[in-house]
Amino acid sequence: MEKCTVIFKPSNKSISVTKGTNLLEAARKAGVFIDAPCGGKGRCGKCRVKIISGDYKEEITSLLTSEDRQKGIRLACLTFVEGDMIVEVEESKQVQNILVEGIKPGDEKNERVLKASKLLEEEGIKKECGVFNIDIELPEPSIDDNVADFERLKRELKVKYNIENFFCSLNVLKNMPKILRENNFKVRATFLKGKNGCELIRIKARNKETSTYGICVDIGTTTVAVNLIDLESNKIIAAASSGNLQMQYGGDVISRIIYASTEGGLEKIKSAVVDGTINRLIDELVKKANIEKQDIIISTFAGNTTMTHLFLGVEPAYIRVEPYIPAFRECPELKAKDIGIDINPEAKVIVIPNVASYVGGDIVSGVLATGIWKEEKNVLFMDLGTNGEIVFGNKDLMLTCACSAGPAFEAGEISCGMRAMPGAIDEISIDRKTLEPKIRVIGNVKPKGICGSGLIDLLAEMFLSGIINSKGEISKELESDRIRFDEDLYVMEYVVVWGKETADGRDITINEIDISNFLKAKGAVYSGSNVLLKSVGFSMDDVDKVIIAGGIGQNLHIENAIMIGLLPDIDRSKFSYIGNSSLLGAYLCLLYEQARDKVKEIADAMTYVELSVYPSYMDEFISACFLPHTDMNLFPSVMSLLNQK
Repeated sequence: MEKCTVIFKPSNKSISVTKGTNLLEAARKAGVFIDAPCGGKGRCGKCRVKIISGDYKEEITSLLTSEDRQKGIRLACLTFVEGDMIVEVEESKQVQNILVEGIKPGDEKNERVLKASKLLEEEGIKKECGVFNIDIELPEPSIDDNVADFERLKRELKVKYNIENFFCSLNVLKNMPKILRENNFKVRATFLKGKNGCELIRIKARNKETSTYGICVDIGTTTVAVNLIDLESNKIIAAASSGNLQMQYGGDVISRIIYASTEGGLEKIKSAVVDGTINRLIDELVKKANIEKQDIIISTFAGNTTMTHLFLGVEPAYIRVEPYIPAFRECPELKAKDIGIDINPEAKVIVIPNVASYVGGDIVSGVLATGIWKEEKNVLFMDLGTNGEIVFGNKDLMLTCACSAGPAFEAGEISCGMRAMPGAIDEISIDRKTLEPKIRVIGNVKPKGICGSGLIDLLAEMFLSGIINSKGEISKELESDRIRFDEDLYVMEYVVVWGKETADGRDITINEIDISNFLKAKGAVYSGSNVLLKSVGFSMDDVDKVIIAGGIGQNLHIENAIMIGLLPDIDRSKFSYIGNSSLLGAYLCLLYEQARDKVKEIADAMTYVELSVYPSYMDEFISACFLPHTDMNLFPSVMSLLNQK
């Protein structure tokens, strides 16, 4: 078959591909990151590239304007290689600039971290991670004392420390003779408790600089956050985060499952998160802390069910087809070398257990961190990220579900949307008389798009200003040059920022298709919450606390979220934000050995409600796809505010 060479600028990476390959796949093969929230289906319009030269075919799309086309702009997923090409791609370093709320050095004294730790300690769970070091001096071998090295170590540990029946890997055994002799038989031995007894993980020189470390990791669909912990002082000594490089294979879990089912897809998508994201972040951490990777000897990982499957390289295909069965809930004991995590190869890998197909270890981790498992009152826990997962309950009962919200909360498949990074508009207000917007931009730079919290503000403000009605339709009656008809898409749109004020010279607009997509996402979350409560005879009035987690919550305006019908219209004092609860739970499981048993208990105690087969769910969903809802009695404060207009 005919081969063509594609060169990607400005990186100058090149790849030889078969004629007819689309540019998105060519970029993936070349190791060039192109964001593709829709998974390359031609729906989101985000995989924009500029054709410098070469032969190609394309599928025409309304997502590009005639002005875009004149500039050579095309969508990578809809452009097919016909000859040698040179293509310009926006630098992918932006993926590293996505804002991720995590846990920072010094946060071990933060109120929410201390509170989460206290919840465990009140149950008698001690801060013991299962790792311990022993500094030992062995008698040097001689003709009279010719015991083998490993047996010599075992003998001394039994006599001096009453430690016996421990084991070690072949890798540790291979290095033992040299390390013992290089250090005159004075070494530090590091052990890790396990189900089968103690394992000798590491032998190295005994000095003051030698310490042991662990990492805790939140594997999000959009972002990944990692903390490095000194296991002797229990201090967080470094933190790092970035976008999950799997984004190039789709913004949501379904897109990634589909890609993983293609030839070689599973290995590529696993490599994107392990090598391209997690190991790169580990490199950043060890450089910051000036430590050796070999000294990281335990790790905890929390992610949704699909993310944990892809992280481990386990076939995820059956998660997305009825009856929606994952390969595993509880992961067997693993070592770093089993997965390719670039730390001590013998390091223990702990994966927080999943609940079901679309409720994973990130939510179990969040439930551990929030303390719902020991709460007397009724708690509604909502993790609003790329996916929407919900838990309702207390110490006696915990129900959970996942909402098919898609990537809208991370601004995927929204024409003006972008993730929370410098250049994203995260706050918007609109003057009721002039219909002129006022914005705040992350990084105080020229705007490039709108992130999730900004979109919530925008819809609420447009609704209150009369720019859109309860169906999300933009008014044709209002006189404003910001309200206009999009000739390409044949829909009405509102101009948030004029091109002369943006980073790329393009108007930032929101149209009726965007609004419809976002209303479906928020409708999925609210209807999911409502069905979860109704399934056990409760209503929103019975909720005592609402805990919000996830990236969108960082700058979430509760009033605006209620205005559009995303959150329930209840006493505002009931709402609180916990931040990255998945990472916080992983942090707890790293430092508290018994917490690893607790998350298993939590996962077993959670009852999963499959919304797709729940009798009244579709009716609930359709009713929630309006602003704020078709039943205005559920939103009395919104109704009161609208009546005052």
